[in-house]
Amino acid sequence: MLLHYDVVKPGESPKFQKSWRGPYLVTSRSDDGLLYRIRHCATGKEPKAAVHANRLKLYQDDRDCFHLRHNIKPQNVTQSAAPDAQPVTSPTVSDTTVDDTWYALDTLLRHKRIGNKDYYLVKWLDPKASQTWEPSENITQFAIDQFYVQRCAKTKG
Repeated sequence: MLLHYDVVKPGESPKFQKSWRGPYLVTSRSDDGLLYRIRHCATGKEPKAAVHANRLKLYQDDRDCFHLRHNIKPQNVTQSAAPDAQPVTSPTVSDTTVDDTWYALDTLLRHKRIGNKDYYLVKWLDPKASQTWEPSENITQFAIDQFYVQRCAKTKG
């Protein structure tokens, strides 16, 4: 989320001030959904008071930045999976015909966002080792979390 900040110090022009600050992570919200508790992604600091929803706007960015900076691991994910485990199964689609057999997911290779949908490049464990772009609804949360854990490990190493 980005926070609208309209305070201008004396002697400074409002034209040269950034009106949106952030990004922030929403930590909680009130029961009526109007007040939010937020935490700054870069510093980890929380404002003293809750912020009204009118001062917030959605910010689309890679969530890895926050997770890497604050050493947060996605829930229910370990750093290494068992080597013989088959993580996920999903159907594969060939170039012109639909194949009815199901193959296990090997790895998620890349991520992209089109509109408001997340897509992942999936490498399948089929004889051809094919790769397809799949929407996030077709992939389990475990596979997505494992993708971000592996991505974090690559940037650290």
